[in-house]
Amino acid sequence: MRKILFLLAIVVSSSWAGFFIEEGSAAKTEPARELPTWFYGGSVDLGYYIRSIDVGVNVEGEYRLGKHNSFALFADALFPGCVFGVGLDWRFFFGGSLMELTYDDYVKVGFSGVFVKNYDELNVAPMISLGYGRDFMPLQKASFLVRLEISVGYMFGEGIVEDDNDQFLNRETNFLAHFNIGVLLF
Repeated sequence: MRKILFLLAIVVSSSWAGFFIEEGSAAKTEPARELPTWFYGGSVDLGYYIRSIDVGVNVEGEYRLGKHNSFALFADALFPGCVFGVGLDWRFFFGGSLMELTYDDYVKVGFSGVFVKNYDELNVAPMISLGYGRDFMPLQKASFLVRLEISVGYMFGEGIVEDDNDQFLNRETNFLAHFNIGVLLF
């Protein structure tokens, strides 16, 4: 009988010990931070067109309209191809939660004006682009995020011409592909 009472006392005491441990850890959890509305930063850009890859830079400011939508103003430049762009992007965030899960997946639609240097002449063409990307925070309490994005754009009107010193053998394209790796602060 003493052995049964002794075992019963051990079981009851261990169950109470677990209660106090769980209560202490539950009191330390913090609620998720609120999603910021303004993001700003830049990225390194790889642009592909006419069998060449150009490296460039991109700067942008983004305003987040709630959990699922945002608008961004951007300017980018690809070197040495002399392709410059200024425009507006709309992003729809459909997967994840930046402040709770530390990542967000999105699709984007963009409209921009592209300045292209063809034959020592500067041409302007409108461009529409579609893309997919992911924002993620490398640290839970970070005040910045890392953005990875891939997009494809189509330029209306005159495209990008490969200057080959022979106007009959030159290639022209209206498609432009981008891959961005950037950092945005908030």
